[in-house]
Amino acid sequence: MKAELPNPARGPLPVATVPKSEWPRHPGWARRMIARAASLPISAVNGLELLGNTIQRVANTLRFERFWNEKITADPRVVIVPTFNKTLGKHPIWNVAINWLAANTCSGQIIEFGTNNGGWLKYFVDRLPQTIAFTGFDCFKGLPEAWDGLPAGSIKGFGAPTELWADDPVARAKVMADAERGIHFPEPPQSNVSIMTGLFSETVPLFLKDGWPKDIRLIHFDADLYISTRPVLDTLCGPLDYRYLILFDEFYSANHEFRAWQEFTALYKLDDWRVVAASEDGSQVLIEVNTRRALAA
Repeated sequence: MKAELPNPARGPLPVATVPKSEWPRHPGWARRMIARAASLPISAVNGLELLGNTIQRVANTLRFERFWNEKITADPRVVIVPTFNKTLGKHPIWNVAINWLAANTCSGQIIEFGTNNGGWLKYFVDRLPQTIAFTGFDCFKGLPEAWDGLPAGSIKGFGAPTELWADDPVARAKVMADAERGIHFPEPPQSNVSIMTGLFSETVPLFLKDGWPKDIRLIHFDADLYISTRPVLDTLCGPLDYRYLILFDEFYSANHEFRAWQEFTALYKLDDWRVVAASEDGSQVLIEVNTRRALAA
């Protein structure tokens, strides 16, 4: 049957209407029962939401324990590194990733989501060949919403990836001062580093405008939030069919990075992955994806 198209000569298309009711006419009985409590004060509704999030966190924490047992305890290849501390920082697991990259490739792309002050990028750029291209993503305005007890706007840093200028203290100081005055930072001094500023929902489509990269080696997730991690996993990682690494920085956050990874692997039916290394508290986890595939050329 051919669809009827609007014709100005015949007037607008007919629109069926029904009388307006005070409340939505829910088709399901359960929804109708819940709707009877609509007069509850907003504080009570917020309390229900908090309870729901807490129950979800408990469930995901139990899933995390199962993950640890199945993917870490049962795999003798997994390297366990110390929990973050002021002496070692996160360098041990970073070094595991760098050693893997050095043994497998001298080209390709490394991507970071949640660049903040740029310390992670600087560490990797200084220890890998210049033939590897780096791209950092961040809005440089802190967390867009609350995360594990921290309010929105937290972890803003200096508002610029200042550590990329660490080798030039004068230039670094200027970048910091400019950021305080709302002046955007210049191109990084490293020729193989690019920064994409904005929300991931704005910048990832620009990054992918010419198609999905065929040579991603490592993706670093340090955006903390579920809403910042899951969409990128789906959009960027979902189509990738070659071997690469993912480094999570806050994997122990049961309702955020861990939940995002669990849902992503379930959606894409991804079972060909293994943990390469993990911090002893489960915060940082390095994962090899598509282990039976070759590295992209």
